[in-house]
Amino acid sequence: MKMPEVYLIGELRMKNFEIFRLMQTKEDGWNYVIGFLLIEDCNRKSRISDYPFLEEVYKDTPEEFDTSENIIKLQAVITEPMAEEDIEVLEHISVSLVEFKEQTAVTFSVIVREDLNELIGLLDENPFAVYTELLLYTEAKPTVSHFKKESLRRLLQEDSS
Repeated sequence: MKMPEVYLIGELRMKNFEIFRLMQTKEDGWNYVIGFLLIEDCNRKSRISDYPFLEEVYKDTPEEFDTSENIIKLQAVITEPMAEEDIEVLEHISVSLVEFKEQTAVTFSVIVREDLNELIGLLDENPFAVYTELLLYTEAKPTVSHFKKESLRRLLQEDSS
C-alpha cells in the first residue's frame, strides 16, 4: 500500500487540545516532519475577531454577525511556506477532523515558523517542552512541560502530577 503524500501522526490529546505531527513523503521516498497541526476547542461563542477578513464588513453593524455557540481553531505550524494547493489539501485534512458539529464554527490558519526544525529535533528528548511551545499559539496557552513522558502511552494526556 502506498502512503499518502501528507498524513498525520497523533502527538498529544487533551480535553480541549490536540496536536498532530504533519508528515510528508518527499520525492526521495522518505517521510519528513513538516510541522504540526494544533486543534483547540475554545469553549466560547465565535466573535468577529476570529475572522479578521470580516472585521471591516461588520465594523458598523457588529450585531449582524452570526455567532456560533462554539469555535474550534485549527492551526498548521509548518517549517516553510507551502504551495497554495498543498495548503488547501492540508486545510481539507484538518477541517475533516472536526467539521459537522452543530452550531460550531471552525477556523484554519497557517503559521510558518522558520526555527521549527529545532523544535522537531527535541521531540524524542523532551516532547512536552515542544508541545508547550506549540500551545503558545492557542488562546488558552496551557503548559504541559510538567506532564510525564509515560502519559504518551495513553490515548489521553492530562496532568498526572
